[in-house]
Amino acid sequence: MQTTLISQLAALVAMLPLTAAAIAARLGRNLLLWLLLAAALAGPVALVGAQISAGWQPGLSANLWASVAATLLAFGAVCLIRPGAYRLGALLLPYLALSAVLAIAFSSAPNAEGAPAALSSAWFSLHVALAVASYATLTLAAIAGTAVLIQERALKRRAHLGWAGRTLPPLAEAEALQIRLLAWSAGLMAAALASGAANEVIETGELLAFTHKILLAFLAFALILVLLVLHHRTGLRGRQAARWLLAGYLLLLLAYPGVKFVKDVLIG
Repeated sequence: MQTTLISQLAALVAMLPLTAAAIAARLGRNLLLWLLLAAALAGPVALVGAQISAGWQPGLSANLWASVAATLLAFGAVCLIRPGAYRLGALLLPYLALSAVLAIAFSSAPNAEGAPAALSSAWFSLHVALAVASYATLTLAAIAGTAVLIQERALKRRAHLGWAGRTLPPLAEAEALQIRLLAWSAGLMAAALASGAANEVIETGELLAFTHKILLAFLAFALILVLLVLHHRTGLRGRQAARWLLAGYLLLLLAYPGVKFVKDVLIG
């Protein structure tokens, strides 16, 4: 237990320099960004790797760490593709640091779902990878949507030269990131839900049971699809699109860590 706590604290500390630089608008698409990002990734990725060596950990703390590591990886990938994406770090990294703090706080919570699940099944391993990737990508999309809301508010107040203007992506860039990340997350969610159904059929011979987790995940997926269709057909964008996106992310947040919080902390 002590070793696990020390490893978690070390992973959190590794994220702090990148978080501080992002908040203070000290980052650029340069060597400093990649060095701090590599350091931030090292702790959570090593921790998750050690956790899943014995199988997929279904507990709240382990899942929070998995989402932190996956979102940092997704953030690095997006920064490689989109030059201005590193500016999302000012909102993303404090959120991930808070998630890490919660993971540490709930590390001693009982695991209501039992023993770790072996990753020997190809379908189950694929489903886990797709589910975590879709959650990470939608997290980035939600952060981009939050940046849209903040930048629109700053423009209305003529405060666009303040912290938001110096730190966050410009409004047009944030909107483009929001839609692109939303499309990627929709594809990943579709694959995750399909692989989950296939894994359930293989293991039990039955289709997915509509638990709270599955129902919320399907609702989030449906809301994301509606938003993409509205954007394509009506040009829905800006603050309205961001609010739809955040509503979809809230549903997935309730489905993924939310249900585990109820089972492990409130009930457990």
